[in-house]
Amino acid sequence: MKKFNKFLVFISLLSCFSCSDFLEVEEVGKVSTPVYFSDLDGIKSAIPGAYSSVYKYYNSEFYIYPQVAGDLLDLVPTNEGVKVLDQYNYISDASQEASTVGHIWTNAFHALANINNILKYQPELLNKYPKNHKELEQIKAQALFLRALVHFDLVRTYAQNYTYTPDASHLGVPVLLSSPGAEDNIGRSSVKKVYDQILSDLHEANDIFENEGTDTNQTQPYFGSDIAAKALLSRVYLYMEDWEKSKTYAQQVLLEVDLTSHDAYVDMFKTSGPSQEAIFTLSGIKKNSFIKRFYSTQEPSAFASKKLQAMFTEPSDVRLELLQNVEGSENLITLKYFRPEEAQLNGSDLPVLRASEMVLNLAEANANLGLLEEAKNNVKTIQARALGVPETSIVINAVTQQEVLEVISIERAKELCFEGQRFFDITRRHKDLERSPQTTSNVEHIAYPSNLFVLPIPLKEMNTNHNMIQNEGY
Repeated sequence: MKKFNKFLVFISLLSCFSCSDFLEVEEVGKVSTPVYFSDLDGIKSAIPGAYSSVYKYYNSEFYIYPQVAGDLLDLVPTNEGVKVLDQYNYISDASQEASTVGHIWTNAFHALANINNILKYQPELLNKYPKNHKELEQIKAQALFLRALVHFDLVRTYAQNYTYTPDASHLGVPVLLSSPGAEDNIGRSSVKKVYDQILSDLHEANDIFENEGTDTNQTQPYFGSDIAAKALLSRVYLYMEDWEKSKTYAQQVLLEVDLTSHDAYVDMFKTSGPSQEAIFTLSGIKKNSFIKRFYSTQEPSAFASKKLQAMFTEPSDVRLELLQNVEGSENLITLKYFRPEEAQLNGSDLPVLRASEMVLNLAEANANLGLLEEAKNNVKTIQARALGVPETSIVINAVTQQEVLEVISIERAKELCFEGQRFFDITRRHKDLERSPQTTSNVEHIAYPSNLFVLPIPLKEMNTNHNMIQNEGY
């Protein structure tokens, strides 16, 4: 069977999954799955399908949720904005299975089920095709990287942050290491155990990538790599407040990946193709894009909040070129997902990991380690690039550790706004949600900690899985 047809078969197998909850999902056909993964072409074609399934849940509200739940965006409750209005107003409900609450959960676990099929059948193919050891190990590394990413996204969405309890013993999400059958009732692991699995998968993926390399036929940054695994490790350790390890992996990444220059910064977002600093990006080619519609320049569903606008104190900041006035108003929309040459043929490429984040991870780690001057120098790197000036001309007046951390938080907000991170940055730092008084939401302030800082487990999952425990408050 041709590779093209194999890929179509894989996509059709994806559609065989139940649309209810992941525990009702049968393996992709008792007969069809083993047949599909019986040869090299099958498992090779499964990799693009796995990436497509991850893009699906990013595009089904996950990438938007941390923005609308945060403080940098004002939602317009029309068009696409309606889909995330409840998360914006913090009135999510377990019964909302046909929207954000259910979509993220279902699509993410469907992605895991398919990723796990790759990992299940890869060892058999190693025995069957010993001459293709390198290629099959590269496939395993890709699947491990994706499995870590999906578990990380789920635990951030449906569980409190890692440091919510001193030992991370609070409820996380189910750890899915195989494709579940209809009889399976998998309960929630502790957050620590979820993170342990994430780290295990990432370290193994990184080791394989380093030993076997990456497939030269795969266009970077649209596939996992040793650099992507290290970058995600830096972020995961940042959430765990393991500052030394977050710093170490950020440094390793920055030895390999440079920041995009001041002059090329805007084009990094507004033109197709990988940028200089891209580490891992989900490709939107030939995909329907909720993100593109949500941030449409014609009928935008969201504007930059007054709080975000106030953070930009330098008119020459190149990042302001990605905030555009809506005709006839003072509202600003983001242009990070506006690529005029693509029209509506393709979805948006979604940046997941890039070098700027690594510099900011380094800054935060240094600040928490008491290395305040080093932390300020890291921030100067980002600010100097934004202003197009030498780092030596940047002055940061912060003196105390808390002042430096606040500078880093603001710089992180300016640099990574609208990239699916803000709300998680608020909660992992144990901060209150503080929106501007002009917010269009019913909610201006929520004190940390709060039961509202996680989404509920979907109701159908609760009704069909006797081992599932609902989040407190729902």
